[in-house]
Amino acid sequence: MKVISIGTDRKIFEKNSDVQQRLIEYGKFFDEMHVIVFNKRDTKNEIKITKISENVWAHPTNSNSKLFYVWDAFKICKKVYSNDFIVTVGDSFETGMVGVLTKLFLGLPLHVQVHTDLMHKYFRNLSVLNKLRFFVSEFVLRYADRVRVVSERIKQSIEQFSKNIDVLPIQTKLKEEKIERLKDWENIKNILTVCRLEKEKNLETAIKAFKTISEKFPEAVFAIVGDGSERENLEKFVVKLGLENKVVFAGWRDDLEKYYRNADIYISTSLYEGYGISTVEAAYFGKPLILSETGVAGEIFKDGESALVCDAKDTACFAKNILKIYQNKNLAQKMGQSAKLAADKHLNSGVNYFREYADSVLKTAESFKKRGFVARFLDFKKTFWHSFIFLRYLVCGVTAAVVNISSLYVFTETAGIWYLYSSILAFFLALIVSFSLQKFVVFKDNGMEKMHHQFSKFFVIAVLGVATNTILVFVCVEALGVWYILSQIIAGIFVMFQNFAFYKLFIFNK
Repeated sequence: MKVISIGTDRKIFEKNSDVQQRLIEYGKFFDEMHVIVFNKRDTKNEIKITKISENVWAHPTNSNSKLFYVWDAFKICKKVYSNDFIVTVGDSFETGMVGVLTKLFLGLPLHVQVHTDLMHKYFRNLSVLNKLRFFVSEFVLRYADRVRVVSERIKQSIEQFSKNIDVLPIQTKLKEEKIERLKDWENIKNILTVCRLEKEKNLETAIKAFKTISEKFPEAVFAIVGDGSERENLEKFVVKLGLENKVVFAGWRDDLEKYYRNADIYISTSLYEGYGISTVEAAYFGKPLILSETGVAGEIFKDGESALVCDAKDTACFAKNILKIYQNKNLAQKMGQSAKLAADKHLNSGVNYFREYADSVLKTAESFKKRGFVARFLDFKKTFWHSFIFLRYLVCGVTAAVVNISSLYVFTETAGIWYLYSSILAFFLALIVSFSLQKFVVFKDNGMEKMHHQFSKFFVIAVLGVATNTILVFVCVEALGVWYILSQIIAGIFVMFQNFAFYKLFIFNK
C-alpha cells in the first residue's frame, strides 16, 4: 500500500534529522510514501523535493502565503496519487482539510492523527482561531475513515465523532545514563520545564508560582528549555517580577539529559496537551512531577501517587505543591520514584511504535468504502450538515422567521384577523416551530421528559431577545444616529449570538 502524509514539520528537510530517521522507519512498512509539508516559499533558499530513502519522498508546498497551504498541498496530492494510496494527515485542522479534499475529489481513504486535546475546556477559550479549529475538527473527524490519537484521554473525548480510533502515544527516545547531579548544581533548588514557548503552555502561571517560591528559597532557579513566539513577552514578564537573575531561558537544547538530571522538580502548566513527551522524559529521570490536569496527567501519572496535579490556572496550587516537595525530602524521593516507575512501565509496554503506526494507517483502507463522486459528495454534505451546529442554527432561524412572516400574512389577509392579533398568533406559531427546530435539529436533543421546562426557558429567552433588540435599536438610532434599518441589522446579529449562547448553555446543554 502507498501513503501520502500531510504535515507541518520542516525538519524533514534537514539531513539526518530525527524526523528523517523516523520517516525512513515508517517507509519500511509501505510500498511508497510521499510526505507533503506546509512551508512558505523562500526565493533565496528554496526547498526542493527531497528523496529520503528508496521509497520515501518529501514535498514542500513552497506556498506564497499561509492562506495557500491547503490548496498547494492538495495540488501535490493530485500529482502523486493513484487509486492504491491512503492519505494520513498530522492534525484535524489545516492538514485535515487537505485530507478532506483528497477523500472527496480523489476518492482516497482518510487517516487523521490527533496530537492535541481539542475537547479540553481551555482549548476553545484560548483564541478565536482555536474556536474555529474546534468546529473544523468535528467535521474532519466525522469525515475520516480512521483516527489515531496519542492518549486514552483524547480517545474518550472524541468517540462521539469517530468509532475507528487507535491509541498510540508518541515515541520517546532517551539515552541510558546514570541519574547523577552535576556538582555545580548540588546546592541549587532547580525547577525545570521543557516546552514550546507558546500561549497554550501557560508559562505565566509557572513563573508566578516560582515568584512565590523564590521569596522563600532565594537560591532557587527556574530553567525554561525551549523557544517560541512568546519568548520575548515571557522575558519581559520575568523582568517585571524581578526574576531576571533567577529564571533561565535556555532555548532549544540537544543536551536535555543534563537538564533533567539536575532538576529537583519538573513542572508543566499547559492549558491543554495531547500527550506530554517532556513530562515522560522527566519522570524517566526520577523527577517529582507537578502537572496541570491535561495530557498524561491522570492517565500515566496519577494525582497524589506519581504526580501532584493542579488546574492549569491555579497558581496557588502549583506554588503549594512546589513547597511540599522542597520542605519534605521523603515526599520528594517518593514522588520521584513513583514517577520513574510509571514512566518505565509506560515506555516498556512492548509496543513496536513503527509497526503500530503503520497498522493504524493501513487499517484505514478497511473502514473505507470506494464509491463514485456523487455518493462521496452526498456523504460530505451529510457530514458537513451534521458537524456545523451554527450553520444548522442559521438555517433553522431563517426557517422560523419565514414561518413568522408568512403566517402573519395568512392570518391577516386570508383569515381576516386584525393585524395585532395576527402578529401575536404568528409570534407563538413561529416560537413553537423555532423551539422544535432548535431542540431536534440544531442541538439534536431528542429527550422528551424535560421538554415543557425547556419550552418555558425558550419563551423567556425569546422575550429577552425582543427586549435586547428594542434597546439596541433605540440606542443606535437615538444616541448614535445610525440609520434604523442598519440599527436593526446590528441588533439582529447581536440577538442571534445571544440566543445561541443561551440555548446552548441553559436549555439544550446535555
